[in-house]
Amino acid sequence: MIEVVLWDCEQAGPGAGAATASLAALKGLGALGVDVVVVATADRAAGVAADPAMTGHAGPGRLFVWSGRPPQVTELGGPGSAPRPVVATGPEDWARRHLVGAGGPDAVVSVTDPAQVGLLLTSPPSVPPMVDDRAWTLSVDGFDQSREGDVEAWFTVGNGRTGTRGSLEEAGAASSAGCYVAGVFASVAGDKSGPELAPGPAWMHLDPRVDGEAVGLRPGDANRHRRVLDLRQATLYREWRQPLSAGGTWSFRSARFASLADREVLALVAEATVEGDSATATATPAIPLAGEIPLPPVGDLVAAAEATRVDDHTVLAVHAAGGAVTSFAVADRRASVDGDDGPASRVERLVGVGRAPRDGGDAAGDPAPGAAAALARATSAGVAGVHAHHRRAWRDRWRGADVVVGGDGDAQEALRFAIYHLISAADADSDAASVGARALTGPGYRGHVFWDTEVFVLPFFIWTHPPTARALLAYRHRTLPQARAKAARMGYAGALYPWESADTGEEVTPASIDLPDGTSLAVLTGIQEHHISADVAWATWQYWQVTGDDEFLVTMGAELLVETARFWASRTRRDDDGRHHIESVIGPDEYHEEVDDNAYTNVLARWNLRTAAEVCALVPTLDADAWAALAGRLDLGPAEVQGWETVADGLIDGYDPGTLLYEQFRGFFGLEDIRAVDLAPRPFTGEMIVGVDRLRHTQVVKQADVVMLAHMLPDTVDPEVAAANYDYYEPRTCHGSSLSPAIHAAVAARRGAHDQAMTYFRAAASLDLRDHMGNAAKGVHIATMGGLWQAAVFGFGGVQPSRHSVRIDPHLPPGWETLSFPLRWRGTLIDVEVTAATLVLHLDGPATVAVGSGPAAQLREGSFVARRRGDGWSAVDDLAGP
Repeated sequence: MIEVVLWDCEQAGPGAGAATASLAALKGLGALGVDVVVVATADRAAGVAADPAMTGHAGPGRLFVWSGRPPQVTELGGPGSAPRPVVATGPEDWARRHLVGAGGPDAVVSVTDPAQVGLLLTSPPSVPPMVDDRAWTLSVDGFDQSREGDVEAWFTVGNGRTGTRGSLEEAGAASSAGCYVAGVFASVAGDKSGPELAPGPAWMHLDPRVDGEAVGLRPGDANRHRRVLDLRQATLYREWRQPLSAGGTWSFRSARFASLADREVLALVAEATVEGDSATATATPAIPLAGEIPLPPVGDLVAAAEATRVDDHTVLAVHAAGGAVTSFAVADRRASVDGDDGPASRVERLVGVGRAPRDGGDAAGDPAPGAAAALARATSAGVAGVHAHHRRAWRDRWRGADVVVGGDGDAQEALRFAIYHLISAADADSDAASVGARALTGPGYRGHVFWDTEVFVLPFFIWTHPPTARALLAYRHRTLPQARAKAARMGYAGALYPWESADTGEEVTPASIDLPDGTSLAVLTGIQEHHISADVAWATWQYWQVTGDDEFLVTMGAELLVETARFWASRTRRDDDGRHHIESVIGPDEYHEEVDDNAYTNVLARWNLRTAAEVCALVPTLDADAWAALAGRLDLGPAEVQGWETVADGLIDGYDPGTLLYEQFRGFFGLEDIRAVDLAPRPFTGEMIVGVDRLRHTQVVKQADVVMLAHMLPDTVDPEVAAANYDYYEPRTCHGSSLSPAIHAAVAARRGAHDQAMTYFRAAASLDLRDHMGNAAKGVHIATMGGLWQAAVFGFGGVQPSRHSVRIDPHLPPGWETLSFPLRWRGTLIDVEVTAATLVLHLDGPATVAVGSGPAAQLREGSFVARRRGDGWSAVDDLAGP
């Protein structure tokens, strides 16, 4: 798919005027989201850039001029219109690296005659065809009712504001169609499980008919049925051919997407044809009147649902029980067109989505005006225009996030599938919601937010799209009053974040669950799994370290770190010997409850206390007045900060310098020493294999606990200590949680245990795509998606932040010929390209970078190379360029 057109304007004839006239033919590409790069000599480039006609490039496509020796690039009408020097072998190399990323072979085309552009502009379809590239698509042929729930979750189209499962347009008995709006929860009176993501209307529903008779998928009779998720364009395509009982063949195709450029807009295009002698096909009713788009049933989760006609569109309103209101404004445009197989009926559907504005944490206001405004924007642009902006937004995100693996197609598929769902999960423009454990791809975990977001998901955004990371942390800052209230209820100071939260930030973990035999089982995670507060603090500091966003640290981050430190200072108990303990907690390994001195919890708490003290010294140097106001509001003084240091110094961590092992919690080494690896093939559920009563008295671990500590705090846990603890705990871990395999992959990769690392990487990759845990139908495991990215970038890529620099120490596993990925470090984009022998870095600005185990170096904008020397890397040198 064409993303960039390079035009050598020297072929246009003498003078800038001729170049400008020729460029007019290229400007139409902007409406399709295609960038145009004018390649010219310095003199002609100056004339082209000075012409006022050059600033009107329409649509999401951008206009650049490449000129001179050494080359410079100017974006006409862009934010940086001054010429900027570049390091590249030529304009195509520059365009691929800076505009496209890992596009297909036809992503960048060169033209010398503007007439060639006419071929690109001829009758552009409403939605461009899918990318015909296996590296960028996920497809399912046929129809398997037993796997339909999994497929619907995989094929969700989302943008962080909404998520629509990939169900068939005409639904069916096997369908678990779902449309979810972030932050819209229903609270059912008497339901112990807490609020739940409220269902929205099935806006993608169509009622295909021929001669008035409904047409439904008959899998055994279908000549062809195929769904393809185009990851690069974030568009779901469907093709369906099937004989009709009255004669002829039904042919249907559709495309749907959730705009990333305008998160309040959804779109669907469908086209139906009947081949043969049958009557004309009708793909959908003329307009979606009440009842033609199914509304969620009024019941426990939905208090009211109604459809009303307003002007030329329909408004579908859903009132969640005890929660917010959403509004969907839907408009269809029908047309008869010439399809590939003859006359066809086409419908183009645009949807504007409104979410009730928040007021002090409570849902309030009318979402209908917002939905109507979104629909008006969409109809003004048309489906083709909406899709062009959507494609452009996704192209920019892929440019800053794509991980490219050479030599391992399965790993490439898994990573792009993970990155697609990560980008789809979070909203950079709002703090109204965070990312739930299954994102917006299904009802799993009721849409609740866990530590998954901060520890597994947030690092991806911190390093690839800081605005999204900041928005997710802003959610935690907005809900800080609820965290303070929970701590106070339990008799502690500061902020204790809920183990499970929803829109308001209240604790929504159920107190108990009912078992099939009628008995009730107490749920202790909401009462004892307190490491969540340190996890939020860790993510806060990671964000500031990587981005250098001082304004965030002053306005939000410092308060988050101070209030979580206050909690830990109050949570400890001091013994007569002066040592401090944290008792009656649950660590990441949830098989062992009410334990004392969990190593993960204590070490993270100690880190939290010391980092908060450091911040209290740092922030006054950034903004003295803001710090004085914050300290006054929090009644924070030097004595309290010194007290945090005292508690941190006295905290027991269970570390034995003789064995290099952390005891997972006090008394763990005295439990029955059985290893999960000796019991059954992993992963398995400990309760099923060992038994509920016996399990807590054994050393069988549910998921990474001490190993998680080594992953999150590599500066605290030395490599040889991390290796010793990995070797001890890995065989004892049954991986009963989806969170575990990817973290084991990352830690194993860092220590060079590549066979084990790849085993765990593939296990994490298969968790959803092969449904290895049997619950993919409830939604993709978004923490596993983030873990896969971390395994590739932090593990095999060897990326690690420090206070002043980023360290990159990659080791490719067997079978990976190359590994490439972008990083955003303090405003500079760093493209990392790794082979077995070389490490190449392309920087679009200055950065302090350390390679391998070497010292940090100040690098300027440009390209640099390091070479493998035994087990390490040489110092970086300039990579020669024109």
